[in-house]
Amino acid sequence: MKKVFIILLSISTVLFFISCGSKPQEEETTPTSPIVEDTTEDTVDSGDESTESDADAYEKMLSQIDDARRLALEAGADKNAADELSKVDDYYNSLKDDEDALKLNGASIIERYNLLTAFAKAKEAKKEIDDNDFASYDQKDYDAGVKSLEKAQAAFDDLENWDPSAIASATDANGKFQNVLIVAYKKLAKAERELAYEAKKNADSVKAGVAQKERYQAATESFKNGDILYAMQSPKKSLENYQSAKEEFTFLYEDVAEKRAAAQAAIDEAKRKVEESERYALEADRRNPITEEIDGIEDEDAVLLEEDEYEDPEDAESDIAPTIEEEIANQALDFATDMLGEED
Repeated sequence: MKKVFIILLSISTVLFFISCGSKPQEEETTPTSPIVEDTTEDTVDSGDESTESDADAYEKMLSQIDDARRLALEAGADKNAADELSKVDDYYNSLKDDEDALKLNGASIIERYNLLTAFAKAKEAKKEIDDNDFASYDQKDYDAGVKSLEKAQAAFDDLENWDPSAIASATDANGKFQNVLIVAYKKLAKAERELAYEAKKNADSVKAGVAQKERYQAATESFKNGDILYAMQSPKKSLENYQSAKEEFTFLYEDVAEKRAAAQAAIDEAKRKVEESERYALEADRRNPITEEIDGIEDEDAVLLEEDEYEDPEDAESDIAPTIEEEIANQALDFATDMLGEED
């Protein structure tokens, strides 16, 4: 019974992966679960240590605020939200030297830096979309992200009157922009995979797997890593791997084809010289024929050279599925097979 369950689960997995890889653009551009980044790790809690001395509490608050500011800088606030960073810094500096004011407003200062962290991430994602003209890949999420980003940005115009929903707006904006990037990179990755696969076929046509085995295997590894990353919802890195594989297979094809052409030209020249030599030999034999028998040469079954054994070129070709949907299905089936094998 357990084995039947595993088989049904495996089949469901295959169908799920195939449907994910082939659903129409409308469905892909409106994910049911928006991708949002969890900012809880980035959030610095001000705490409430009533037993601490005033001086210790003040120093602790300064440290927590500085940690929150550091996280904002790590998120790229100095590059993607320089004006907003300056406003929060000014607000912080206006209270920094007043211990009572800082203890009263320290938690809200931390919240403002947490807002800055989420805002900077959203701005960076939007910049990547704008720089690459990706908005049209998922216009609905892009437009929603822009609206949420505008709400978050408005909070920086009046930092004294804190808007508690600003962090949620910035986080939502980043999530929407991440959706756009995933949709865009998935489409680009699939297109690049097709080009990489054609480049592989060209490389196979000149037996590059035999001629340059190590480089061919490296290109294959990049290609397969691209498939793995695509299945793991990392299409940007997947795209980079497909690009690398395409470039390497293209190089192999051109390099091996050029060398084969040069070799063929040398063979043709050698044949011409052999034919020319044969004409001279026939003329010489006609004029001065060899009458005595030469041991071994006159035996029609004589083997003058040992037969060479070469690797079958087809054995050197890597096994890669033509489409990403087929590759994901193969991965799911391999997983199911392994599971059944362990069960037996």
